[in-house]
Amino acid sequence: MRVTSVRRAVALLGAAALLVAACGGDDGGDDQAAAGGEDETQELHHLQVGIVPVVDVAPLYLGIEKGFFEEEGLDVEPYIAQGSAAIIPAVVSGEQAIGFSNIVSLLLAEENDLPVQVIAQGIQATDDPENDTAAIGVLADSDITEPKDLEGKTIAVNTLANISELTVKAALAGEGVDVDTLNLVEVPIPDMVGQLESGQIDAAGFVEPFVTVGKNEGFRMIIYDRVATEPQMTVATYFTSKEFLESDPEVVEGFVRAMNRSLEYATEHPDEARDAISQYTEIPPEVLDEVVLPLWQTDLNVPSIEKLAELMVTYGISDEAPDVDALIADL
Repeated sequence: MRVTSVRRAVALLGAAALLVAACGGDDGGDDQAAAGGEDETQELHHLQVGIVPVVDVAPLYLGIEKGFFEEEGLDVEPYIAQGSAAIIPAVVSGEQAIGFSNIVSLLLAEENDLPVQVIAQGIQATDDPENDTAAIGVLADSDITEPKDLEGKTIAVNTLANISELTVKAALAGEGVDVDTLNLVEVPIPDMVGQLESGQIDAAGFVEPFVTVGKNEGFRMIIYDRVATEPQMTVATYFTSKEFLESDPEVVEGFVRAMNRSLEYATEHPDEARDAISQYTEIPPEVLDEVVLPLWQTDLNVPSIEKLAELMVTYGISDEAPDVDALIADL
């Protein structure tokens, strides 16, 4: 097994993510200028959109490049945050107009009376149970060969009490695993390979591009947890604050129209989506060519969000199901 080469690839991806995060504002500004700031006679409404530099946000960059936002009178600047946990407070405080976050974090925000409103789809799981964007993986020589073998084992997730823990437990419960026996630990994704190799963990909850990196080096994916939880499940969305939605409804509606065009364009032009990803990440080309792209479509798939809200209660993340209707903006 070529663990050394895996570690090199993981180190590169992890370092690239940190580098892009550190350079956030400048990268967003360059993309915005390239998207179409040439018509100086047109007054555009400037919008900062908080994101993390991951595969998921390719449609936003494509929409800027193709001029979809400019056609709605918007000058969209991707603002790269140090992590997704910083985006919700930045939007609530008005520091950023719009943000991108996983849906469980937003459901938790709604449960805690934070004034957030989901306005557009971000990404969904695919419906392919054998090749999705997230998976529980083990080393090639692990004695874990099926979901039931994970009972009593230590599994790394990138964040506890959030969407990764939720989908890992729901997927394994669906395979008859007693999830109360699992030992879930919080590990940054770039560190998971090293902890697998050292035996500190038995399995890891990978997401792309690390799923592809692992598979290329012989890691075995035991189950694709997102699609196993719910095919085409909404994973992350774009959101704004209630205050901004009430003060600038036409701006929000314009963003949603342009975002929907961007999602559709990314779906219809996957090669251009991969090229966009290469502009704001440093994923190696040989990895990017094979990365499984998420499902990008305009439907929010509300039933899947409702299911996640119920699972939050099932697995002790919430005492009662968050109000999905209150979270989703009426546009």
